[in-house]
Amino acid sequence: MYDFLIRNGMVIDGTGSPARQADVAIQGDKVVRIAPNIQEPARDSYDARGKYVIPGLIDPHVHEEWVCFDDGSYDFYLKEGVTTLVNGNCSHSIVPGHKKDQLDYYLGNGLISLKQYDRYMEIWPDWYDFEGYAKAVEQVGTNCNFVTLLGHGSIRQYVMHGAWPRKPDELEQSQIERIIRHNMEQGMFGISFGLDYVPSRYADLDEICQVVELIKGYDGVSAAHLRHQIGIYESTLEFLEVGRRTGAKIQISHLASSVPEAFEAARKAIEEEHIRARIDTIPNSVGHCTGKERMLLFTMALSDELFSQGIEGVKKALHTPEGRALILKDNYTMEGSKDKIYIVHSDDPHLENRSVRDIAQERGVDENECMLDLMGDDNNYVFWLNAPAANVPSKFIDHCDSIIANPYVSVGSDTIMGDIYDPFDWYEIRRRGGFAIFANMYLKKGVPYEEIVRRNTTMVAEHFGIQKRGRLEEGCYADVAVIDLPNYKYPEMSQEQYKTPRLAATGCDLVLVNGQVELRDGQVLRTYAGRVLRKNQQ
Repeated sequence: MYDFLIRNGMVIDGTGSPARQADVAIQGDKVVRIAPNIQEPARDSYDARGKYVIPGLIDPHVHEEWVCFDDGSYDFYLKEGVTTLVNGNCSHSIVPGHKKDQLDYYLGNGLISLKQYDRYMEIWPDWYDFEGYAKAVEQVGTNCNFVTLLGHGSIRQYVMHGAWPRKPDELEQSQIERIIRHNMEQGMFGISFGLDYVPSRYADLDEICQVVELIKGYDGVSAAHLRHQIGIYESTLEFLEVGRRTGAKIQISHLASSVPEAFEAARKAIEEEHIRARIDTIPNSVGHCTGKERMLLFTMALSDELFSQGIEGVKKALHTPEGRALILKDNYTMEGSKDKIYIVHSDDPHLENRSVRDIAQERGVDENECMLDLMGDDNNYVFWLNAPAANVPSKFIDHCDSIIANPYVSVGSDTIMGDIYDPFDWYEIRRRGGFAIFANMYLKKGVPYEEIVRRNTTMVAEHFGIQKRGRLEEGCYADVAVIDLPNYKYPEMSQEQYKTPRLAATGCDLVLVNGQVELRDGQVLRTYAGRVLRKNQQ
């Protein structure tokens, strides 16, 4: 008797091969048989008639490594059919050091709020390396599998005792390498760089390549949030050069579709020079919704000078001409005209649903000064940055033909790490529907659904070295999703959508992770069947 049987579905195996009608039998945590009209009994079954049965999708770019300590359900991902998350991106890592070291790094980069910092200091268990972290996650449980990357910035800051704009000295470099080796040998899958962020931004090409060469020895992937300040195309070329010099596997993270020539440069490097690169992209984005405290933390994180002064230093800077000039120079999220920044929520209802430019005109002040006034006053606000209401073009737009045809592009949702207890703290509503948005965009452009699935399953699994996942084949782990494709979608953008940060996709009717039902008929269960995967123990 099988444990679970999915009947009558159109099976897509993840390789790009055509869908075929078949039943899928699951025993324990594995797929044990795929065939038409399986007659043997099963303890439980699901009729997938008229629907696609696909391998669980893999998201190669998320930041969910610690969210499970608040809530391990990961409902937004399951509702899209995502079963495996690649964590530790953009240089942000769960090692090394004591939890205070890690939390200081996250706070310093604006990735957690002050409330989260205090809560996590209280509830997080102590761990000092990847194995300790993996055991801690296993104690609280997760609905999704985790693939975990080291973070270059986290390691650099820990070893150098701060975010210093210099190369590591000989002793520091040996410590960095020891930390990398220790954790890679425990099963991490690679490393990430955040070349826009302190302190990873201080690494030049030689320093990056030195680290990537070490990761290559473990056949790991090196992923990068690119050095966007030099230009998206130029920063893509820089990281392709890392792949060229080292011969290592590289992942170009959340590449903006507004720059198709960057995608084309990567495709040519892969096909003509055999550079081992893959690309992920955010399918659609409509700007960040950011609470005031988070705006202050971002300002701190983006400024070389204010970084060491903390949030109180930012507050003081808002009340001096020199400090205001520094904030305007360093915080690129506020650059440009203020008609693209709206107030979503406010202690003063008169200011809600209005742009900062509109408020500045009413007050008779410069719009930059008005923004700084709002950041420095005693009221609470949620700022909507790059608000579509202002018709601001997104960096993540409908993909042109050359991107659509690029076979090395997958979704990387880069879902923003807010506070589940304060959904208005920090959110970006469209990213939580990235896989559904990508599927519908590509279907409209004539891409077969089998190819869409391949790009978001097998391709990612093979690049990262995730074994027996991303394929729907006998002997593979039973990470499976059932998709009702005509209803697989995410709500279209409306002017009111920004007030609903917990929107989710529809059309994913069943998800199994490691053979256990995590979602059924759209309802997320707290089965916690996900695993922290160890690259060397698959």
